[in-house]
Amino acid sequence: MSSNYRAQAGLAVNGPGPWRSRSPLTPAPLVRRWWARVLDAIFVLFCTGTVVGVAIALAGIKVISLDAATGVALASYPLMALVFGALYGCTVSPGQALCGVVTLKHSGRRVGFWRGTTRYLAIAFFPITVVLLIWTIFDAPTLDLDPIDVYYRRAPQVW
Repeated sequence: MSSNYRAQAGLAVNGPGPWRSRSPLTPAPLVRRWWARVLDAIFVLFCTGTVVGVAIALAGIKVISLDAATGVALASYPLMALVFGALYGCTVSPGQALCGVVTLKHSGRRVGFWRGTTRYLAIAFFPITVVLLIWTIFDAPTLDLDPIDVYYRRAPQVW
């Protein structure tokens, strides 16, 4: 289905979206929404890489210890996901700004800090969760398909 059809169907079913600057907002096409997500992921990875690179460079010239650089490297990815999630929820994320879209609740209000950060953290760690799940499935030698039953510890008393 084309994104133009979706926009027209949304207008026909739900009416115009929230109002901004005295004009109604129309639903954004699917392509723009996905490009905004892809750009946000690139920004998160770029900022994380920059912070990690600076930490490793500072550890290389002995300004900070290697342990501190490792801590910065491990904390930078979740921190960047939180920062960009807060931008997504409270204002507009960089990817959305570049694509010209905005995410709003049905009432027209912003998504909110907690919902935005939760979404970005869930998206940030979803690939890790999938890899661990697949690893667990392939690492298991056999699956226990034996049915489970529940029994009394002692024979019940007959009255």
